[in-house]
Amino acid sequence: MSLGLLGFIFFIGMLFAIFLGLPVSIALAIVGLLGLLYVGGVNTVIIMSGTTAVHELSHFNLLAIPLFMLMSSAITASGIGNTIVDFVVKWLHRIPGALHSAAVISCGIFAAMSSSSVATAAAVGGFILPEMRKRGHNMRLGIGAVAVGGTLGMLIPPSNLFIVYGVMTETSISKLFMAGIVPGIMVVVVVVLFNTILFKMVPSLTPSAEYEHVPSKAEKMLALRNAWTGLLLITTVVGGIIFGVVTPTEAGGLGAVVALLIGFFVLKTIKGKDLPDILVQAVRTTSMLGFIIFSGLILARASTMMNLSSSVINLVQDTGLEPWQVMLIINILLLLLGTFMDGAAITIMTVPLLVPLVVAMGYDPIWFAVVFAINMELALVSPPVGLNIFVLQGVSGVPLRDAMIGTLPYALLLLGCLIILMIFPQIALWLPTVMSN
Repeated sequence: MSLGLLGFIFFIGMLFAIFLGLPVSIALAIVGLLGLLYVGGVNTVIIMSGTTAVHELSHFNLLAIPLFMLMSSAITASGIGNTIVDFVVKWLHRIPGALHSAAVISCGIFAAMSSSSVATAAAVGGFILPEMRKRGHNMRLGIGAVAVGGTLGMLIPPSNLFIVYGVMTETSISKLFMAGIVPGIMVVVVVVLFNTILFKMVPSLTPSAEYEHVPSKAEKMLALRNAWTGLLLITTVVGGIIFGVVTPTEAGGLGAVVALLIGFFVLKTIKGKDLPDILVQAVRTTSMLGFIIFSGLILARASTMMNLSSSVINLVQDTGLEPWQVMLIINILLLLLGTFMDGAAITIMTVPLLVPLVVAMGYDPIWFAVVFAINMELALVSPPVGLNIFVLQGVSGVPLRDAMIGTLPYALLLLGCLIILMIFPQIALWLPTVMSN
């Protein structure tokens, strides 16, 4: 049996194991270890798994993940996110669909601080969805706006997905962060325009109570003053990376320290007794991601020893398909995987195989990282696994069916943004090119 065919069988077996309910990290590790065992025997399994644990997981760039997780936990505990949401809501009250657009913009800003899509959706949704309910808004559309807005945590830096992608493909993480900024802004603008047009054309979607909540100038200025802490944090982290002052890993450490200082001494919402809970939450999330990354790296080692990347490239070349046709198939595959798998698992499982193929076809790996990220965003809002939908359904208490229906039009907007990025790759590549020069 050829190694390529065996690798394909392992891949199908892994999908089957995940479909049966086996934890993703365990399924990845089992298939990877079986592959190493077949190729090189027990000694290879011991050596490769040991070196992966010691060397790959101690990669300096991966240190950014626990630091950004600590920053995210500190932001949640300090209430910095609530000040941002309050600021956006009060300053956008004049436009049609103000609350829904404020939800998406708040998600974009929060994503630039938290690095986590689920945390972004939960934090913004926990503040703005009760406000929508109180004012009598359509909760379906509200959940859809927050669900898709929450996915921006994968696209807008600092993004854990870009960190893992950069480590696995040896791509500059700073350039990946910069590549996600313009597409992230594009998604926000598209959704805000959709909300504005929809609520303008269908006035009945805006409840009469909405016109009673007109913030005064003093309230707006107070909200602006309260939001300066979040804006400072974004400037520190994202600005530091863009202008080359700090590396992504250093930015994670700096952001964590700044977030804790703001919580302790400025907002005074974090007390000494809260610190253990903040640390435990960061460790819990990091441990989960670390186990998935370790299992994926084992699988990547096995794929390399089986020469699966070359087998996939040769197979695609033999089909005679055009590069754009192959990219279309890749996107369909990622969208299908996103309907029943977690984005982190898809990343670890497919990136080692797909990136060499994409590069061999002449595409830029940085551009593909952004395309991949938007596909993973769609995975977060695609039933039956769509994690953001479940999180917001739990926050709002609406029926799951309503949450899924409300998310659908916004998910289609996200799909439209993906198509635009496929046609115009410079949307992602422009900023990294400018900053490099």
